[in-house]
Amino acid sequence: MKDEACGRFPAKWAVFPPSAWLFVAVWLFLLFAGRSAMLRDPGSFWHVVAGQKMLSTGHVIRHDPFSFTFAGHPWVADQWLAECGMAAMHRLAGWDGLLLLAATILAAIYTWIALRLLRSGWHWLPAGLLLALILLIGSPQFHVRPLVVTIGLLAVSFAWLVDVDAGKKSLRQLWWLVPLVVLWANLHGGVLAGIGTVGFCVAGWCLAWVFECFSASFRSVQTSPHCNEGDSSVAATSSPAAPTIGFPVRHLGSAIELLVLLAALAAATLVNPYGLELPREWLKTLAMPLPGIIDEHRPLDFTEPTAWATVLLAAGYLIVLVGVFPRRPRVTWLVPLLWFVLALGRVRNAPLMAVVAAIALADMLPNSWVGGWLADRDMLTAPRPSIGWRPTVWPLLMVLTALVLQVAGIGVPVIGHGWARFDPARCPVGLLPQLEEIDRSAGEGPRIFNDLNFGGFLIYHTPRLPIFIDDRCALYGTDFLQAYDRARRENPAQLDRWRQQYGFHYALVETGGRFDRYLAGAAPWGLVARAPPATLYRYMGVSAAKH
Repeated sequence: MKDEACGRFPAKWAVFPPSAWLFVAVWLFLLFAGRSAMLRDPGSFWHVVAGQKMLSTGHVIRHDPFSFTFAGHPWVADQWLAECGMAAMHRLAGWDGLLLLAATILAAIYTWIALRLLRSGWHWLPAGLLLALILLIGSPQFHVRPLVVTIGLLAVSFAWLVDVDAGKKSLRQLWWLVPLVVLWANLHGGVLAGIGTVGFCVAGWCLAWVFECFSASFRSVQTSPHCNEGDSSVAATSSPAAPTIGFPVRHLGSAIELLVLLAALAAATLVNPYGLELPREWLKTLAMPLPGIIDEHRPLDFTEPTAWATVLLAAGYLIVLVGVFPRRPRVTWLVPLLWFVLALGRVRNAPLMAVVAAIALADMLPNSWVGGWLADRDMLTAPRPSIGWRPTVWPLLMVLTALVLQVAGIGVPVIGHGWARFDPARCPVGLLPQLEEIDRSAGEGPRIFNDLNFGGFLIYHTPRLPIFIDDRCALYGTDFLQAYDRARRENPAQLDRWRQQYGFHYALVETGGRFDRYLAGAAPWGLVARAPPATLYRYMGVSAAKH
């Protein structure tokens, strides 16, 4: 029996083919390593609560329901469909189910990429090394949040572009991107990454066609004095209407079709409950100066190994790209370089760069001298047929088994109930008794000042306790975020001025931070409890006593 991705194997592999082993290995690794690491993002908490509110009411959220600083202000839940899905999974299997969902999506993405490498002729050793490298690069962004969907959808859409560029798919097949963008736009704002990548390729294809037209015209002018004017063969080879690039833009009609496709993709983003407000929210967030405020928007940090892994991948990719010269590189082969530049500016783009580079390398390596060097050492062979449905059977059964165990409350290590847990070094779980007691207080509950990274935690665990801030950047705006950041870094006394303005009586701040040191020495504030990531204070002044 032949496993199409890996060559010939004995019949026993028909039951559990190597591609299934690969998925299970990546899946189990993500579940094991991500037990708490994939639950560290503060947005995971409020995504779930937002989804719960939308499922219970049957309507999307249109105003902020969580903070006292922007309560009632217009808010676009720009990941509303993903949030509803997260809430449904949380209702079914809790945080174990959400961890399972994220790990399954990521394992499917990276297994598919590895199989694409193997089908293009790669030996399992370099394919495995590249898979390990792109997993390492993406790992800091592996969280239970909608970004994991963008990693997969960008990989799929870019693979279509690569196949069109290589002549494996027709130009018309790119129209399948329109329904994909409709879905993507309602899941995550990363749809802009997909549309931008398509736009880059369309621009490159059209420019290459125009360049070839001018080159053909120039050659026609240069050769015409020496040719018989009636020689139809010369006219056929030098006509600007038939440029030598030939694919995917063959003529003006193809260029127009691609431009119409781009317009259709932009229009597809408007198929959502918010209309124009949804893309405006994405663009507003992209325009905000967030690198110093939100971790995932900061530049690559070269004190971390993942940053050097990103540079290593980019350097290797550049070597392979240079190896295709003097032949003309395809437009899609230049896309990973663009994503590398974007990754340097924002670390959240690094996993996107990594998957795009891996997909492009599968197509580019056989056309580079590096591929010839590997072929001489039996590390690169002729492309192999695509796989069928059989390798998906066992992975699907294992995922369903894990889900059944979690729903039934059966505790099995790694795949069963109770495996997911919050990291006590990152989440203030040690302060939950005190916070829940405050949340149960009479009336509508007192307000609490909090550092940004604890906002989502409070939204989930203390739903009656209005918060000061969280990481919904577009809601709070640049001025408010920068004022908070200046106070956190330079002027912690601003906290008392905010207390006079907003009337909060508690403060949950980073242990050891400027706010913590200020409150520890401020007479009106008393320590309630301290945990490794956060410290809880209570205002002891007159207004608090009356409350």
